[in-house]
Amino acid sequence: MKKKECLALGRLSLLVVALMLVAATSFAAKVATVDIPVNTEMYATAPAPLTAAQCAQCHNAQFGNLKEKGGKHRFACQDCHKAFHAYNPKKGNYDELMPKCASCHTDIHGPANKDCSSCHTNPHTPRVVVTTPRLTNSCATCHAAQKDELVKFPSKHGTFSCDKCHHTKHGYKPSCAECHKPHYQGQEYSTCLKCHPVHRPKQVTYQSNEPAATCGSCHTQIFNKWKATPSRHAKVNCATCHKDKHGYIPQCTECHKAPHPKNILDRFPKCLTCHLDVHDLPAMKK
Repeated sequence: MKKKECLALGRLSLLVVALMLVAATSFAAKVATVDIPVNTEMYATAPAPLTAAQCAQCHNAQFGNLKEKGGKHRFACQDCHKAFHAYNPKKGNYDELMPKCASCHTDIHGPANKDCSSCHTNPHTPRVVVTTPRLTNSCATCHAAQKDELVKFPSKHGTFSCDKCHHTKHGYKPSCAECHKPHYQGQEYSTCLKCHPVHRPKQVTYQSNEPAATCGSCHTQIFNKWKATPSRHAKVNCATCHKDKHGYIPQCTECHKAPHPKNILDRFPKCLTCHLDVHDLPAMKK
């Protein structure tokens, strides 16, 4: 019985294998003979160049960047990208395919600054330049006048790197309030630049109508004395006498032309010998 069972099992196995071979051959024949109609009209004309909107169907982020902040880079994609979908990770040809800035731009920042992408990190938003150490070290290439001012007129502003104030992005202009307190309560920070040029802040300039309270923030003792004096000098603004530049000390004769006879002036050539303090002159009681 065992011998007969083995023979039967062997025959059954052969039959199954034969059926599988027949089925596989039949399937292969069907696949090989699939009839796909040829559409010659599809390839009869040359394809039209893709529009920017068509590129955006896949490259939506880049399209959005160009739309919002593309500046002068808002032109046809093909003007920069000459090859499409040719990147091969095995070849590592990404740098080869990417457009080169030098194709359109010269060395506008000088021969020492050829690595455009170190500052212009996103070519689709070319004017959005993030402040980096690389950018900070190159500021003087374009902003030579500001550098010269910082060197010629020393101040604490000259001890900082550019990104201390112009942080976040290129072109950012900080408010003085980020570091400085106002001279007096309620002062508008927009008035700071009237007196303090940012790259030479100690070269103070001002108009003749500059509020005396501005001066009083530093010259507090003198300001309080002047404000309380009963003399006519209390009606004269600081900048009227201390004109032209900060620290200027006027002569009395600039306003008072020979107020006394010559013999008195010869005897007392210095006005303050008698008048003691210009900010609190002895005043006659009414």
